[in-house]
Amino acid sequence: MNNERHRQRTAPLRAIAYAASSELLASPHDLDPRRLLAARRGQCAPLPWAAVLEPVIDALASAALEALRRDYSALFEVGDQGPPVPIRESLRPARPPGAREEVVRFYEFFGYAPGERFAWQPDHLSIELEFLHVLCVHEANAADDAAARPFQLAQVDFATRHPGAWLPALAAEAQRQAPGAPYALAAAALASFVGSDLAWQDATLGAR
Repeated sequence: MNNERHRQRTAPLRAIAYAASSELLASPHDLDPRRLLAARRGQCAPLPWAAVLEPVIDALASAALEALRRDYSALFEVGDQGPPVPIRESLRPARPPGAREEVVRFYEFFGYAPGERFAWQPDHLSIELEFLHVLCVHEANAADDAAARPFQLAQVDFATRHPGAWLPALAAEAQRQAPGAPYALAAAALASFVGSDLAWQDATLGAR
């Protein structure tokens, strides 16, 4: 394993960044993300490629809840032909059949269960990012490097096959639909973070 990947140092930082990522695109109709995001201020900065999240964390934490709900619905939920920018993987036109079922199999294998409120949408981007947070926590808490290895490999595999595969297109669509809007900026920051994190994992994980 590359010396840059000290799991007890990098995994907790990455877990925080993925938790913040999940909170950034969680529906503000299901929860008020502002208190969670306010508590994240400054927490992503120590991880260089997660620092891109800091401005959007601050912007959403400072916004009015009704404005967040309106903007989120307009971008991700409401539309005559469905959501302008689908935020669930199974609704993305370019995703393969069975992607949702594969996501669920990942969750089941690693014992991850979204809360009851979210169980009906396991392929929502926020839930997929929360799963990566959980895998990072398992990596950090593993007894040793050998025990951490399955969680590290799962992070690469899941991120490559799922959020990393469709988040860039979502971010581009969000920017076209609502240039400069808070959630469009959040999606762009998340695409940058997830892509950079995947590149870092490929560089540091060693032979697979």
